[in-house]
Amino acid sequence: MKAVAGSQRLAGDRELIRAVQAGDSSALTVLYRRYLPTVWRYVYWRVGRHRHVAEDVVSETFLAAIGQLRGFDPEGGSVAAWLTAIARHKLIDHQRRTDRERRAARDVQQRHQMDDCRDSPQSAAGAIETRERVMQTMHHLSDEERLMLEWKYVDRLAVREIAARLGRTEKAVESLLYRARRSFRKHFAGTDDDVAAGLTGM
Repeated sequence: MKAVAGSQRLAGDRELIRAVQAGDSSALTVLYRRYLPTVWRYVYWRVGRHRHVAEDVVSETFLAAIGQLRGFDPEGGSVAAWLTAIARHKLIDHQRRTDRERRAARDVQQRHQMDDCRDSPQSAAGAIETRERVMQTMHHLSDEERLMLEWKYVDRLAVREIAARLGRTEKAVESLLYRARRSFRKHFAGTDDDVAAGLTGM
């Protein structure tokens, strides 16, 4: 086994790809270790050196790569270029999620902000804090829950439009929205009960 593993570490990318496609998990480990530093550096600097964000994006990159390996032709291009392209798409996805969360936070903040917030430094600071807490709460929701709230309150879709997108009944969508709002209130509890409770009337 040691001799095989050692030979794999010395193998070229094409041989490693073919070994992985043949079901060799140890070859996948070698490939991962070989290109992790390259992908990490590419992502790390593009997310502003935020370590936790970089870890998430890099993990998503390699998970996507594993799913696409069987269709990858090692004769058609370099592994580095292929992984970098996947990482680039994952970075775009991350930015889109971040933008949506910011819009959701801004929307909630605008709905519940006092009229004199602009004139009061204390109120303005509170609004900023609330927006950050809303963003953190949205981040902790499941993908389905976050999507329900974003479609309903950021994209302003009607229940029937959401139902059409998902291929579900309006009653099922209303149930999903109810659970998403309840989950939001649960995660938001202890920060600002007025904001959290306000979602009930959305």
